[in-house]
Amino acid sequence: MAEIKAKSKAQIYTINLVLTAMFTAIICVLSQIQIPIQTIPFTLGLLAIFLTGALLKPRYAFLAVLVYLLLGAVGVPVFAGFSAGLHILTGPTGGYLMSFPFVALITSFFCNKFRRYTPLALTCGMLVSLLVCYLLGTIWFCFVTEYTFFAALNLCVFPFILFDLSKIALSVFIGLAIRKAIVKNGF
Repeated sequence: MAEIKAKSKAQIYTINLVLTAMFTAIICVLSQIQIPIQTIPFTLGLLAIFLTGALLKPRYAFLAVLVYLLLGAVGVPVFAGFSAGLHILTGPTGGYLMSFPFVALITSFFCNKFRRYTPLALTCGMLVSLLVCYLLGTIWFCFVTEYTFFAALNLCVFPFILFDLSKIALSVFIGLAIRKAIVKNGF
């Protein structure tokens, strides 16, 4: 097994930036895989956000998702259905999108807070961050559409709970497998 030589701070910083860009690209790609349901499409974007939080340090996870949102805001078609623009971020589903950096941050925080990278820490982080996503997104949806909070939950949250829980389970499985491979190879 080859030994990994000590890396300078500049090399570590560069590696983190490359990983951040790579996860931004993964989010962009997985956000295009969608099943159009009601007002909010079912996409794999949240799966990518969870994986970003699971595998990057908090500031880089937040940055990766923020870059994704900025790309979409300036017109690069990275949102679901190859859509883009500020009108998407300020529209009814914009609150869910705007919560994504916090989803990645909270997930990453839970993963990095505990000394051992465990399925429990990963699952708890994803569940807490999903609740934050639901809360912020639903509040924004109510603000834009003038729906009641319960009506917005019926439209925007309840139909997605099982899908999102399955994304969490898949993210935990994939995240742990990738993390194991990373540690095994000395990174």
